[in-house]
Amino acid sequence: MTLFFRLRFLFALCAFVMTTACGRATVPALPYPAVQSSNLLNQYLFALQAAEKRQIAYPDEPLWLRDDGGRSVDTALNADNAAMVFYGLSHGIGNEKITNEILNLLSPMLQRYEVAYEKSQGKWYQEEYVETIGVQLAMLSAFQPKLSTVLPGSGKMIPAGLSRATPPAVSDSARQLLQLYKTSQVEAKSNILAKSAELANSERLKAPAKERLQVLLDRFR
Repeated sequence: MTLFFRLRFLFALCAFVMTTACGRATVPALPYPAVQSSNLLNQYLFALQAAEKRQIAYPDEPLWLRDDGGRSVDTALNADNAAMVFYGLSHGIGNEKITNEILNLLSPMLQRYEVAYEKSQGKWYQEEYVETIGVQLAMLSAFQPKLSTVLPGSGKMIPAGLSRATPPAVSDSARQLLQLYKTSQVEAKSNILAKSAELANSERLKAPAKERLQVLLDRFR
């Protein structure tokens, strides 16, 4: 399931869209209560930063879930936590800086666990790999930017009622960017769901990882 070239593109494009041509959006309701709090975002970001800092001490292999050295990986590499974070970001919780930091830290973490899983031919890091699938599906399901009015050339959002008419060329470019993101988002989610369903129906995963993957697929379909 080598989808990270596309996912890296989506992470980067999503960050650009969030800061230049998006605003609060109507997103699908989560199947459980979402804590819409900036504290949640800060805690998640701190966990990502702590996990990356600890990873430096272990350059040869990724940290495991439930590692004795701390719970930072458990917090960051968790699809339920990621769903609440992306849901909050889509509802205007947080700011440009924290959004970009979360996206920039998540991408290499997910790639690291995918590489470790594939390098072991699926024998190791099964639970971690399943969570990377869930985190991707959480982002692609709950993170739904939409077009807002933007100042020509500045990237700053302004209230639509106070704005001058946006030049057609700028407005068209913003819409094209947003459409590119949404098209890539739908395509990436469909690919992940299809390949993950095949994995869940195979015998390649041990029971705990297989059951967790099925829960995530049922949640984010």
